Amino acid sequence: MRKISLLVAAAFAFGAAPFAGRLGLVGGSVVLVVLGVLLALAASQAADALSIGSGALGALASGILITVSPAAAGAALAGLAFAERSTRVRGKVSRAVHVGMSLVAGALAGVLSNAFVAASPAVRGVAIVMSAVLVGLPFLIDAEDPLAHALDSAAELVTGPAQASLKEGAELRRTSHEVPLDGATAKRVHSTWRALLRLSDVRVRLERSKAAATATPVVDMVDQKIRDHVIALNRAYTGVETVKAAAIGLDDAALKSVESVGADLEEVSRAMAEMKS
Repeated sequence: MRKISLLVAAAFAFGAAPFAGRLGLVGGSVVLVVLGVLLALAASQAADALSIGSGALGALASGILITVSPAAAGAALAGLAFAERSTRVRGKVSRAVHVGMSLVAGALAGVLSNAFVAASPAVRGVAIVMSAVLVGLPFLIDAEDPLAHALDSAAELVTGPAQASLKEGAELRRTSHEVPLDGATAKRVHSTWRALLRLSDVRVRLERSKAAATATPVVDMVDQKIRDHVIALNRAYTGVETVKAAAIGLDDAALKSVESVGADLEEVSRAMAEMKS
């Protein structure tokens, strides 16, 4: 789903960019900024200030560079759209490769989308689709889940029990993010994750505050709330996995089917032996 949303956003961004100038300075700029922000949100899957700001900046840079070099315009648009995701890629080498792939893919997409502006609608559509596919190449490099990354970052900025709880929450998010949940449970779990993220923000602000030393009861209360949220989330995922394991263990239809087949084969072989004798 994430990759599909990126392909759609990239197709609109690179498909409309060559024609944005026809809407005038203001209209073209607004369209480019909206498309750039949507592309950045699709690339990062996190609606934070960094992704929105970098998407808008990429759109503006692309609008300025499009008359000079389509490759530079595409590189600026894609590179800044993936800026937030680049910060979540682990390892300096992998992060550098991710940045390089986003710039190169954006440059190629910019050249391709501008090369067929005057082509027939069918050819133009193929060029736009190919441009969108190129923009999705950075997804080949794994990046941390946005929420897990935020919890880990918060853990580095606090001390005391909250640090261990936030690190545990980040690890739980990494390992349990793909656990299938039913609608009601997924909604409650999502709400708890968001509450934990807000608590981590509050805890970081308390850590930085000069009044934190005199607000020990408040800090202790926040630390305990963070711990309670992590325990509740861990219990929810453990419960889901336990129910799933129990259901698999109780489902012995395959076992009974194989046993039945085995018994039938034994009867056939016995009958054949008796006929032969």
